[in-house]
Amino acid sequence: MTFKKRVINIHREAIQQAEKIAEDKINILNTAIAEAGKHIEVTYLKKFSEDFITYTTEKILSDNKRLKDLNLSSEKVLNLLDIDLKNLYELQLLFEENQTKILFDKDGKPFYKIDKNDFTRFTKNEEENEKIEAIQTLIDAFEGMEKHIHIYKGGIAPLTSNMLRYDLRMNDWVINEMFFR
Repeated sequence: MTFKKRVINIHREAIQQAEKIAEDKINILNTAIAEAGKHIEVTYLKKFSEDFITYTTEKILSDNKRLKDLNLSSEKVLNLLDIDLKNLYELQLLFEENQTKILFDKDGKPFYKIDKNDFTRFTKNEEENEKIEAIQTLIDAFEGMEKHIHIYKGGIAPLTSNMLRYDLRMNDWVINEMFFR
């Protein structure tokens, strides 16, 4: 018989937190686009996301070639045009601090992809699969009994030496991973 890994636990709160962090990064990008939009039109979002300041500065310089011909540095050109990119720089720092990887679809729209397997604990051998099978049988028995009598799910943890508990907030059973080390 070949071993097939089974799910011990899915850390839903961690997944939600990762999604929130990814959404925050996209919101920072959108704020940066609005900030840069005061001076330029952002046409290549992926390139803009790689370096807000460089993209914006290059676009301003290309739009003002007459000043570039005077052999001035990019900082001098920005000063002459009275353009301050300090807010954009701060957004760039926030964007880079967030380690979430942002992807872009074929239309250039940003999105994120959270791999739920990164937040899921799986069994490693057949013995752990047998434990999961026994725990699932117990859960099925409690839920079957609940059709006939009220089960105080909060009292299950001491009954099972804390191997199994019911999370009232998430309304789901939680298996203690300490029993799988």
